[in-house]
Amino acid sequence: MVNFKESGQEYLLSVRSLIALLWVCNMIQLSLRYSWGVALPQASFELSLSRFQAGVVASFFYIGYVITGIPSGFLVDRYGTKPVTLASLFLLGLLSFWIGFSRNFFELLLAFLLSGVVAGPIFPSSMKTAAEKLSASSRATGVGALESVSPFAMVAAATLFPFALYALNWRFIYYGLGAFSFSVFVVYSVFAPNTKPNKRAKSALSLTLTNRRLILAVALRLGGMWGVIALSAWFYTICFRIVGIKEAQILYILLACFAILGQVVGGYFSDKQKRRGLIETFGMLAFGASSLALWLSKNSQELLILAPFLGFFAFFWKSGLDTHILELVEPSQRGSAVGFMNTVSQIGSLLSPAAIGYTLDRFGADTFYPFLTFAIGPLLSSALMLMRFPVDTQPADKIQHRPSCAP
Repeated sequence: MVNFKESGQEYLLSVRSLIALLWVCNMIQLSLRYSWGVALPQASFELSLSRFQAGVVASFFYIGYVITGIPSGFLVDRYGTKPVTLASLFLLGLLSFWIGFSRNFFELLLAFLLSGVVAGPIFPSSMKTAAEKLSASSRATGVGALESVSPFAMVAAATLFPFALYALNWRFIYYGLGAFSFSVFVVYSVFAPNTKPNKRAKSALSLTLTNRRLILAVALRLGGMWGVIALSAWFYTICFRIVGIKEAQILYILLACFAILGQVVGGYFSDKQKRRGLIETFGMLAFGASSLALWLSKNSQELLILAPFLGFFAFFWKSGLDTHILELVEPSQRGSAVGFMNTVSQIGSLLSPAAIGYTLDRFGADTFYPFLTFAIGPLLSSALMLMRFPVDTQPADKIQHRPSCAP
């Protein structure tokens, strides 16, 4: 159990319960993000949306999310994690109902844009809380458990959302998300701890954005996320072309399940090994190699073998690297660091699916080039890691209090 004292009140909460609560908060914003892909066919028919309009709706969530990435981290550092997260949860509840009641394209567009804006602080807030309440020896394990929500949301989008869609209506997905967000708002307001507000958050943000070691680590993460986003966007389509719809669905769920496992196991080994860079480098290199191996998979048996490896290593590196990023700055700067990290990583969301789509159109799915484009991000990051991290990464307990402007 961990004992939190805040404004004269005492909060008794187990570390596992705290991570679970943070996990649920992130599940809300991720579910809202992934839900449109499931609701799109039915919603497009009902509201007479063109394919272009339907795609723009999804893009507007990411536009809102990206432009508020760094400001969200700043708000978390300035005012503390609890008030910022509560505001996000409450507004996401309102916006989810707005999406459900939308009657035309412009209402959807504005609702999804605002949803992206208010969803921004939840991830930086959760990471900052986890980093401060977990000891250095178990921090990556906790971060891995928290970040397993992302591949889990992929599984939910592929299984639970379609059930709700066809049993009821696409609007009920958003009614349910709205009600769930309000429920979590109540639980979070009662049980979640706060972090210390930083009245000098502006100077802390400046120090964060000029930290060269942090910038390098965030760039390495961008390479990995290039591959992760490409995987989530194109793996199902590639499998569908080879084996058909039913087996492609099974392979996608298998990939996501092993991604959850890889996220948690990677964090555990990062803590046990201490020198996080070795685990991160191995995971990133294995992810790049597995991505290239996708080119050689020509039937269901080969894909059935590859999918678990690809899912596992796509997320195996992530817990350790994200923890390393948290430990490169002072506790008062961690919200800004995660906001910066998240903003840069979204470049992969905007570019990698389009880049792979271009190479598929230009060279064809049977050529090596689309899969090289897929793997280029993690391979470049792993090459840089091999050059930098064996000498650059120190044990977590030494990194914890490193000055924020380390050269």
